[in-house]
Amino acid sequence: MSTVVVGETFKPDKAVMKLYYTYLLIVDIILFLVVVLPLVAMASLSFPMEAAIIVSLLGIVPILICVGFISFWIRRYYESVSYKFTEDEIIIERGVWWRHKNIVPYNRVTNIDIIQGPLSRRFGLGKVLVHTAGYSATGSSGTFAEAQIFGIRNFEEIRGFILKMVRGFKPVSVEAEAHPLPRSDEQILAELRRIREILETRTDIK
Repeated sequence: MSTVVVGETFKPDKAVMKLYYTYLLIVDIILFLVVVLPLVAMASLSFPMEAAIIVSLLGIVPILICVGFISFWIRRYYESVSYKFTEDEIIIERGVWWRHKNIVPYNRVTNIDIIQGPLSRRFGLGKVLVHTAGYSATGSSGTFAEAQIFGIRNFEEIRGFILKMVRGFKPVSVEAEAHPLPRSDEQILAELRRIREILETRTDIK
């Protein structure tokens, strides 16, 4: 995708699946070196051949099942993710079993970050983190971003588009503070009336 179109739904780049499979491969290599090899070596030294094979399989098969499940999940998760920019808000949907729908109005956005890890940069992908007033106060890392647009190549363009849309809206925090003074004046007047009534009462008593 080279141009952001308002009202058009788009998905992460397909290269994001290659990125996730690369992460999975790295984890597989670590598990093989740290778990599988020591397990096979210990079983071969501690048990007869047939028993060693059974013990090794009992440790290896669950790992293979997990790897197969994660490989299946990666594709399903990619298919579940979609992004959409409307005139008023950002809509993000995702989730394989439990669907999540994030709707972020432009007038609540406080800042936008871009993150690229070493492998993401290798694949030319980036992540746009959209923070709002409530979430930004918690932290600036991706964990606390209310909306994450990940697995995209034109992340700079998307960041610029969101900033442009945000500038066209009055921040919600400003709108919330648009009429605080009249309310405060009323409270002050009410307090003054109570003080006057108390003074008048004391005067009558005297």
